[in-house]
Amino acid sequence: MNRYTTKRYVAICCSEAERLAKLDGTPIENIRYAPNVDLLHRTDWWAYWSDEQVTTAISLPDTLQPKTLSQAAADLIFDVWASGLSAPHCGWALLTQVERVLSSERDSCQEVSEGFSSQEKLTLELTDGRLAIIYRCSRFSNCEYHCDFLSELPE
Repeated sequence: MNRYTTKRYVAICCSEAERLAKLDGTPIENIRYAPNVDLLHRTDWWAYWSDEQVTTAISLPDTLQPKTLSQAAADLIFDVWASGLSAPHCGWALLTQVERVLSSERDSCQEVSEGFSSQEKLTLELTDGRLAIIYRCSRFSNCEYHCDFLSELPE
């Protein structure tokens, strides 16, 4: 399948992308094109693709509803996506491998990463059975939520 991305929308055919570009003011030459990608997971708000990109799901056909990720992975991805980050520091690939969150604890021994007001240490079980630890750093400011995941804390 092909993916066309405008400022606010995503489409799987060129004519629909051009229509959506007119709606959000994207110049036709600025429509981003990705050939031969598969839609791996879709929620009401975001979509995850085989080229490890997360896009909006708004404007995708309702017939496309794959769900290949665990609910835990989808929840973590939503936290980042809702923050407006283009990608978490730990990478989308790690978050997509999460099978479940085994534990979550406030990391009181470490200083909170720069710019964030809260930090949690998450112990994860990955889809292949391995364990991983990541850190959820978050803050609320100016009525906005910001969240990122780090695989290692900064020095």
